[in-house]
Amino acid sequence: MNLPESVKFILDSLNKNGFEAYIVGGCVRDYLMGKNPHDYDITTSALPEDVKKIFHHTVDTGIEHGTVSVVIDKVAYEVTTYRIDGEYKDNRHPEEVIFTDKLSGDLSRRDFTVNAIAYNEKNGFVDYFGGQEDIKNKVIKGVGEPAKRFQEDALRMMRAVRFSAQLDFIIEDETLKALKENASLIKNISIERIRDEFFKLILSSHNERMEILLNSGMTEFFLPEILGKENDYFVLNKLSQDIVVRLSYLFKEIDFNQIKKIMKRLKADNKTISAMVTIAKYRDYKIESLYDLRKLKSLVEENLFRLIEVIGAIKNSSMEKELNLIEFIKKDCCSLAELDINGKDIIEIGISGKDIGVALNSALDYVMKYPEKNEKSVLIEFIKGEFKWQKH
Repeated sequence: MNLPESVKFILDSLNKNGFEAYIVGGCVRDYLMGKNPHDYDITTSALPEDVKKIFHHTVDTGIEHGTVSVVIDKVAYEVTTYRIDGEYKDNRHPEEVIFTDKLSGDLSRRDFTVNAIAYNEKNGFVDYFGGQEDIKNKVIKGVGEPAKRFQEDALRMMRAVRFSAQLDFIIEDETLKALKENASLIKNISIERIRDEFFKLILSSHNERMEILLNSGMTEFFLPEILGKENDYFVLNKLSQDIVVRLSYLFKEIDFNQIKKIMKRLKADNKTISAMVTIAKYRDYKIESLYDLRKLKSLVEENLFRLIEVIGAIKNSSMEKELNLIEFIKKDCCSLAELDINGKDIIEIGISGKDIGVALNSALDYVMKYPEKNEKSVLIEFIKGEFKWQKH
């Protein structure tokens, strides 16, 4: 592997001080798959206090678990001591972490064979569990006994499905069997960790692997609402890699009130929840004129393109006409902020209280029908006429 100079420096520095050191996990897997690694995790026989003595700039990222970040040129590299996990009682965390000087012990506690390969320039690839062969055959397989790996950390079951979708790998039979047999353990995992894995799955290029999740028994513990719903996962694969767009299509048979409850249960951020609810409210909106489109733009604001994409996915339409019309109206007034009058102008003509908002919204609707009328004098006369008519 052609390692970055900073990574080489860390490995060499640990070696010169009498310790073993390897890069490990996703970076090795990605390299063997022909991808450029985005980050590098380092495992070593050095204890955390040894690492801190060797390098000038370190951060105690997770020192209780043996992890120290070495910072070089403002980039942090996680360096973790070889370790063997103690007993897991909650399907989430080991009761204790036991440091070891054996690489084999450290690799044996990892989740899947494809993530249990280590590398350094001196020894090349160290692969005790056949990870290279599994990468070649495009297989996700648990290290050692899959059931034990899942019982240690139940989130690994979600990770198995997510890796299957991200990497386009199948899940090996024994691993899949263990996943289904232990599915109920997912209830012991925090919803935030489950959500993050689920969102990564949704944003993958192989959402057909969602069937594994639906058939596993896990979904009923965190997202029962999608069970039994009709979805074309190949359509999902083609949508923008935008979690709002993809979830909106996935939830297309669920009403906006229920979607709001789901997203709050998943502890999504408020902006994502708001966008999801907005799209669900207007996904059946009929666009038959430029006025309809301006009106829709005023209702959904920055979510217009997302909504058009979701409507297109539901209708199996390219929405080419609507997208072209969006370009046509992009300079038109579609919000109160773009009106050539404001609340102060309305007060000056003698309108007060709640009627100020009524007047402004009436003017906005008028301008969305006749965009060329967005001039202060024209709108003042229109509002005067509207309120004179209302008073009669």
